[in-house]
Amino acid sequence: MAITAGAGQTEIEWQFSALDVRPVARWLESAAVPGYRVTAGPERLLRDTYFDTDDWRVHRAGFTCRVREKDAGPELTLKSMADPSGGIRTRRELTEQMMDGREPLAAPGPCGELLRAVAGKQPLGEIFRLQTRRRTFQLHDTEGEVAEIALDETSIPVGEDEPVRLSRVEVEIGAGTIERAQRFVDVMVAMAALTAAGPSKFEAALIATGQAPGDAVPELGPTSMRPEMTAGEAGFAVMRKHFGVFLANEGGTRLGEDIEALHDMRVATRRLRAAMAAFRPFLPPAMERYREELGWIAAALGVVRDLDVQLERMTEWREGLSAEGSRALDSIEGLLWARRAAGRKRMLAALDSRRFERFVARFAAVLRRGPPRSFEPAGMPILAAAPDLLEKRYRRVRKLGDRITRTSPATDYHALRIDAKKLRYALEFVGPIYGKPATEFSQRVTALQDVLGLHQDAEIAAATLEEMAGGEWRRLGPATLLAMGAIAERYRRHGAELRGQFPAVYRPIGGREWQRLRGVIEAGRPRAGAASRQRPAGRRAPADSRPAGQ
Repeated sequence: MAITAGAGQTEIEWQFSALDVRPVARWLESAAVPGYRVTAGPERLLRDTYFDTDDWRVHRAGFTCRVREKDAGPELTLKSMADPSGGIRTRRELTEQMMDGREPLAAPGPCGELLRAVAGKQPLGEIFRLQTRRRTFQLHDTEGEVAEIALDETSIPVGEDEPVRLSRVEVEIGAGTIERAQRFVDVMVAMAALTAAGPSKFEAALIATGQAPGDAVPELGPTSMRPEMTAGEAGFAVMRKHFGVFLANEGGTRLGEDIEALHDMRVATRRLRAAMAAFRPFLPPAMERYREELGWIAAALGVVRDLDVQLERMTEWREGLSAEGSRALDSIEGLLWARRAAGRKRMLAALDSRRFERFVARFAAVLRRGPPRSFEPAGMPILAAAPDLLEKRYRRVRKLGDRITRTSPATDYHALRIDAKKLRYALEFVGPIYGKPATEFSQRVTALQDVLGLHQDAEIAAATLEEMAGGEWRRLGPATLLAMGAIAERYRRHGAELRGQFPAVYRPIGGREWQRLRGVIEAGRPRAGAASRQRPAGRRAPADSRPAGQ
């Protein structure tokens, strides 16, 4: 029993451990719980083989890859991993029949497509096999079928040793039948002495076979900002933190099931580039080429992310339109999806490229080594470097912001948004050494940036719609063009409203929060002539700090 969910299904089930499933079977065969009827089903032998890449890409994307032997031929299943909530596991499941052979990457349907996206150029290899003897029972109430109960006896081969054995009772239900099944399940648990299952079969098999998937994020070194650091150490700590976010979201970005993974990976590239710019005087010159590589990656991610945003706006665009106007947007949505598919194909090609692989490996190695001792500017104390880093960006925001009026061009608002973002990033980077005053002022900058960001979104949305209506999209017809014009006008009005909000969020930027932070900054600045932690000159940075493109 499963619920269709897009291109797959959602599996919802209780999982219990049993010392022996035979007493559970006898109880089910004679169960007399008022309002329920149990029907015995067939007994089957399931033979499953699980696969992943050497670097556990499927696991890192949050899925398992299983091939099950069946009379009609092998069946490929991708199933999401999830911890139980309230005793119930809810997992996404995609299944397809495999063609000749048992190579999962060759599967022609949605499972194969997702596997190829996740694995990239890495081959899949067998990680373990399971054999399960399963007996099923159908549970009915007065309204119809409620659940399927499976009694599983699973053996996990572990080399020449005796197989590890698991006895499980699984109750699979639909989203709308949980409450209907609950009373019967409570009685069964009590009568059959069942306990909540611990690790899933997949997790138990990993433990039994002594396998431990590596973390998506390797150990790169310190990621926390501390006041005793040098500026070089601080810059590397910030970059390690955001490179970790970048790597942690690669699997989800490849998979494409959750658009937030792509968003987070793209934001991580932006923060990395911002950190490299902010700490540029204290980082080795070779770091600039890594910044260029991140720009290339950000561009590949950005095309798909921008289309995700436009597709999310479709619901917003339809608001206030007639049914006819809403239908007129269907053709636009179809074209956006087509563009996204093409953009995603190009994005995956970039992530699968040797260039991307070299960048990740070399940048990780550079971060792991830390700032080279031969680069003297890196030795400046962060407490001496941070004041100028913050004040430079603060002055830029004030210079632009003081000139903004309600009639200023959209480009001025956009330029201020970019500089406000740089200031906010700088506060995120070095704020931990200044504590609460930095946090409070950062909230003021964030409020300003939020209004400026919404203003930019409205301007882009209106301009995009107007450009679409005047270009290749004119062939979509009068009804669609009329709807696009109405939506563009709505965004223009919203942009004007946001301009009216600007003074209220800009004024506090020069207020007491900044004065308090400035006082803390000056108090922490090392006195002139104080001992420096600057390191002695030495050899040049090692050759392996070269960027990915060299």
